[in-house]
Amino acid sequence: MAASGSDVAFLHLGKLFSSLISLDLRRLLFSTLAISIFLPLCRFVRRDYEDFLALGPGGTPSNFLGYLRISYLRLFTLKDPFTPPPPTQTERPDKGFLQQLPKRPQPRPSVAGIAPHRQTNQKPPAHLYHLLRIALYSLVSDNSKLLRSGNSCFEKHGLALFLCLCPQCPDAECHTELLHSGPTYVNPTCKNTGEICHLHPSDSSMHLTLHPSDAALVISQGWGERHPLAGCPVLGFGGRLLPDGFVMVYAPQEESQIGVLKEIVRAAGWWVGGVCLKSTSDG
Repeated sequence: MAASGSDVAFLHLGKLFSSLISLDLRRLLFSTLAISIFLPLCRFVRRDYEDFLALGPGGTPSNFLGYLRISYLRLFTLKDPFTPPPPTQTERPDKGFLQQLPKRPQPRPSVAGIAPHRQTNQKPPAHLYHLLRIALYSLVSDNSKLLRSGNSCFEKHGLALFLCLCPQCPDAECHTELLHSGPTYVNPTCKNTGEICHLHPSDSSMHLTLHPSDAALVISQGWGERHPLAGCPVLGFGGRLLPDGFVMVYAPQEESQIGVLKEIVRAAGWWVGGVCLKSTSDG
């Protein structure tokens, strides 16, 4: 029996209604899925951004563009910051500076970030930070023809020590054959400025560059760890941003540890410039 005109009209109306319901259902499902993904992602980004800002000023601007830059750099970080840099057959000086280090009595602090790269606990009292600054300035005073102080090239602020090498300097008592005339260094750091270390006011930790064997000793004895980007090639940044031996040295927890940190800074001078820095503690 042929369908009446009203039956055909109701059939088309039913199909249209079904398609509208199906379309609305798809839209609802898509919206629900988008919200379930987007909202947690927004919460994560917000917390992560706040954690980035909480680390304080560093080599990256403390804004959202700086955060996006750091988020990209995370793709290229070390798998294990406690693995020392590999030695090479052509490194100069061929041997490290440090003969031994005592074991750091405290457990390793928690460390976060890339730039800034900071401790999140074991921050010492203000007087230890000031004693560490005095120790760094005393190295400059003891080696006035080899060292100068200034703002860090890596961090763009904060106290840093720089080598000023010259083959006529009488203070260079060892490995003088490695010295160069002009602004050239055995192992250049940060735009060839000769920066050997810088100090972070927010947590009293330091960054410096070490010989592979010295970096291995510092790490094994619990005094520090490699920077997350140490020796890592970064796509779009022209290769490595930091040397292999770029290390964080943890903040002092007691006054007796400042002498150990001072020796590690002298080791950085040895690696960057091939020179033995004098220290009044040497006698």
